[in-house]
Amino acid sequence: MLKLRVVAVFAAIFTALALVGCNAAKKPEVNKPETSKAESSAPASEAPKGGKVVAEIGKEKITLDEINEMMKAIPQQYQAVAQSHKDMFLDSIINQRLLYAEASKLNFDKDPDVQKQLDEARKEILIKAYLKKEIEDAVKVTDEDAKKYYDANKEKFKEPEKINISHILVDNEAEAKDILTKLKGGADFAALAKERSKDASKEKGGELGFIAKGQTAPEFEQAAFALQPGQISDVVKTQFGYHIIKATEKQPEKLMAYDDIKDQLKQMILAGKQKESFEMLLKDLRDKNKVVVYKDVIMPPAPATENKPVEAAPAK
Repeated sequence: MLKLRVVAVFAAIFTALALVGCNAAKKPEVNKPETSKAESSAPASEAPKGGKVVAEIGKEKITLDEINEMMKAIPQQYQAVAQSHKDMFLDSIINQRLLYAEASKLNFDKDPDVQKQLDEARKEILIKAYLKKEIEDAVKVTDEDAKKYYDANKEKFKEPEKINISHILVDNEAEAKDILTKLKGGADFAALAKERSKDASKEKGGELGFIAKGQTAPEFEQAAFALQPGQISDVVKTQFGYHIIKATEKQPEKLMAYDDIKDQLKQMILAGKQKESFEMLLKDLRDKNKVVVYKDVIMPPAPATENKPVEAAPAK
């Protein structure tokens, strides 16, 4: 299974390399002047300017330095796998170059449909590079920015009151009252839940875990939060049936610690600033280039429908 996952990752890497166009594919060198004896006498594992040679495709050499640079260009989520399987990564580069060379030799790049796709890919690459410079590299968020936002918006970082509960759910009130009587007489809640409850939580003795307000039916919530740890509710009716609820622990509302959420907070602020910068950039470009949109042409209004008066039925 692990091998299949690695193969799948390298299939994705191969696709990424093809889309990113990170110079992994080069046209075959033709009519290249012959090398001198001194050059040809150099060891096959050494390249004059590119470091150690790891593979050759005819006269073309692929160096370790090239491979390491290519790895930097693939998506971040694939880099660890590529590093630990450099041989498979190299195979993907060789395959790409062979396919690219053959496609070029057969003049696929002259095909009009292919040229359109290449033009679109070029646009995407240029846009990505432009946005990286104007947005990603330009917009930064410091620890000071995050702390200032945290201090000014503490209400947003409060964890609500929570209660840890278990319950028993049945279809009718009579059965619920019978169970409640047994519980008041000292019966074990978890054992009765496993025996009598119709809810899936019966497998865990009726345990639902911690809930906050707004997560359950209003009647259920009101009864649950009225309990103190160790207490059992009366019979509670909801749209799902009849419940008996037991509280085991309560957590009061608390403020999340800044250090615990600092990184997520910085990412949130960064995303907001980048979105704002992107929208301002587009607005400036539209204003500068005097963009006019004719909405009535692209989205013409629906034709008006005539409301003809309904004729009265003839009297019988």
